[in-house]
Amino acid sequence: MKRLGFILFILFIIYFIFLIRQDIMDNLDLKREARQTAINLKHESALAKKLKGRLTEQNSSLFIEEIARTRLGLIKKGETAYKIINN
Repeated sequence: MKRLGFILFILFIIYFIFLIRQDIMDNLDLKREARQTAINLKHESALAKKLKGRLTEQNSSLFIEEIARTRLGLIKKGETAYKIINN
């Protein structure tokens, strides 16, 4: 009877060791994932800041005027437009 109790005790200890091991592994995985998420958050925040800056720049009247002049060929009243033709 003592031997059966001892064997059950050992099996019980082994069972809990495996349970704790899995919890430790899960905890390490969660910590790794949290670090990666923090890195991704910093990257995405920097990208959002950069894009907001670009949006502010592109909404400025000087930028819009530059695009109108270069891409659309528009000119202001009173200006003379010249077109250079290369042969």
